[in-house]
Amino acid sequence: SLSKQSNLAGYRAAFAAGDLELIKGLVNLRMHSGLMMPTPVQNAVIAALGDEAHVQAEKAIYRKRREVLLDAVKAYGFEIAESQAGLYLWATLGEDCWSTVNKMAELGILVVPGEFYDANGSQFVRFSLTATDKDIAEGAARLTNALGLKH
Repeated sequence: SLSKQSNLAGYRAAFAAGDLELIKGLVNLRMHSGLMMPTPVQNAVIAALGDEAHVQAEKAIYRKRREVLLDAVKAYGFEIAESQAGLYLWATLGEDCWSTVNKMAELGILVVPGEFYDANGSQFVRFSLTATDKDIAEGAARLTNALGLKH
């Protein structure tokens, strides 16, 4: 996904390839709905797909953000649904997600309640790694400071 590997979220760039008889209805629908990809977005997709170096750079950025936030989230007492991939940390304090949302809001940290995604997420919240490095560091500091620890 270019939204993840190239930080192009929101561009909604995609293409369909295949037997014309199978995809012509999709093409026609999108064309007459005004859903065709603008030329600048097409050019951005071409550039992104042709450049592996930026993908590795983005991975390094997200890896570092994950490390910074993960340490603070664990120190605060969260259990993490471990994953080495993705742009989020799924975490639980073993309580209703809304209680956790409120605790984080009191610290000035925005998390998404897991219940938004599925009933199985009712005790989880989602921390995003898509914030800036500065904001990730600030969130980690707020979690750490809430414990009375130096960050």
